[in-house]
Amino acid sequence: MRLIKIYLRYYPPGIALNYQKKGIEGTKMIDLFDLTPSCDLQVLTKQIASTEPLITQEVFPQVTEILEKLQKKLKEPVKTKFYLFKTLQTHILPLTNVCFDKSGKKCITGSYDRTCRIWNVESGDEEKVLKGHENVVFSVAYNYPRCDRILTGSFDKTAKIWNPVSGNCINTLWGHTAEIVGAEFNPHQCELVATCSMDNTARVFHSETGQEVHLFADHSAEVISARFNKEGTLLLTASFDETATVWDMRAKEHAIVIRGHEAELSNAVWNFQCNLIATSSLDRTAKIWDLRRLDDAQATASHKDEVLDVAFNCTGTRLATGSADCTAKVWDVTGNFELVTIMAGHTDEVSKVTFSPPGGLLLTASADKTARIWNSGTGTCTQTLSGHDGEVFSCSFNYSGDAIITASKDNTWSAQEAAAEVQCGV
Repeated sequence: MRLIKIYLRYYPPGIALNYQKKGIEGTKMIDLFDLTPSCDLQVLTKQIASTEPLITQEVFPQVTEILEKLQKKLKEPVKTKFYLFKTLQTHILPLTNVCFDKSGKKCITGSYDRTCRIWNVESGDEEKVLKGHENVVFSVAYNYPRCDRILTGSFDKTAKIWNPVSGNCINTLWGHTAEIVGAEFNPHQCELVATCSMDNTARVFHSETGQEVHLFADHSAEVISARFNKEGTLLLTASFDETATVWDMRAKEHAIVIRGHEAELSNAVWNFQCNLIATSSLDRTAKIWDLRRLDDAQATASHKDEVLDVAFNCTGTRLATGSADCTAKVWDVTGNFELVTIMAGHTDEVSKVTFSPPGGLLLTASADKTARIWNSGTGTCTQTLSGHDGEVFSCSFNYSGDAIITASKDNTWSAQEAAAEVQCGV
C-alpha cells in the first residue's frame, strides 16, 4: 500500500489519505476532532502514525505542516467585526430562505414571489432568476461540495432541480399532495434528494430521472425537516406528531422512532459523526439522542418558551439552542451535558442558531429585526447586525467563516464581510 497524496478537510478538521493498493486507488479519512490551537503537532503526528501505517517517517514533515494549516484555521478571530457589504431588495415579496454555495461567492434566495434567485455576493448582481414554480419557493439548497445543481421545494407541492449556469429546470419532482417545506441533496449520492411535506410524508427522488425512489409515510402529522446522514444511508425526519424518525434507505422503512417530546418538533439534526441526534420542540426543550441507546434521551436542554432551532458545532462537541424566550444557549455534549453559556440580548424570539465553521462564534437570527454574533464560549455579544426593517428569520456563515448572510421579511438579504482580525480564541 503506497501513499499518493494527503488532502485537508478544515471543518471539522481531518485529513484524507489517497493511497494505491495492488493498482487500485482508495481514500482513508482520519478525523481530528481533538485538534486544538494549542496542540503539540509533533506529538499528534506521532500519535496518528502509531495507528496508521500509511504515515511513515518520511512523510512526518509533510503531515506536521498540514496539521499546522488545520490548527491555524481553528484560531478563530472571535472579536472580528463584520461590516455590511451588500443589502439588496429585488424580490417583490418576502424571502423564505437563503443559502451560500461552498465558495461563498454566490448565494441563492427563495421567496413568496415564486422564484429562486442566484446572486453574486461580491458584486451584488442578480445572475439568474429560476422561474417555474406556481407557489411560494420555501426551500433552497445546493448539492455540496460541487454546487453545480440547485434544489428548490415549493408550496405548489413540487420540488425542482436546476442548472445554476443556464438557469434551466432539469427536472420537476412530483408526488407530494401538500406544501413542500424542506428539501436537500444526499451528501454521498447527489443524484438522490429528500423532500418533506405538510402531507405527513417524506420522499426520496432520483434527481436525474425525477422518479420517486422511496416514500416514507409513517408520520401522523406534518413532516417539517428531512436530513440525510453523511453516508447517505439514513434519513432523519422531524414531525408535528411529536416524534422524529430514522429511516433506513436500504430497507426502505423506519429503523427507529424517537419519542419523548410533548409537543410538535421544530427541528432534528445529526452531529457530524451521525451517532447523535438533537431534536427541538415547542414543549420548551431540546433533547440529545444516542443512536445506540434510543430508549430514552441522553440529555435535555430546557428553555422558558418554545425551542425553535437547534444546531451542533462542526465537531459535534457543542449544541446550540434558540428559543421564543429571546435567548440562545450553548451546551457541552462531550460529558454530562452542561450548560456552557446563555446568550441574552435579543428582544424577541430567536428562530435560527448556527455556529461559525471553527465554532468560536454563534450567529443568531431574531424577530427583533436583528442578527447577533456571540462568543460561543463566554456568551458575550460581539456584534449586533442591524438594518433590516422586518423579522430576520435566516442567517448563515459561508464555509470560510468570513462572511455572513441574513434574510428578512422586509424582502431583503444582506451580506456581511469580516473586517480586520482583532483577537484569536479557541
